[in-house]
Amino acid sequence: MDELEKFILELGKGFIFVERQKRMIIEGEDFNLDLLFYHRKLKRLVAIELKLGKFQAKHKGQMEFIYDG
Repeated sequence: MDELEKFILELGKGFIFVERQKRMIIEGEDFNLDLLFYHRKLKRLVAIELKLGKFQAKHKGQMEFIYDG
């Protein structure tokens, strides 16, 4: 996690680390985002969810649910 955090910050100016394992409650359910950054120029949050193994369609759905929430 530390190395990934450093990599994101090296992508360029504007990224600010917000929190690791950010707890969110959406419609009464708990979710934890692995890494949360904020980009000052874009004025947007950037969420990173880490998964082990092969990509599954439910992973995409999970992030879209959090975004649409």
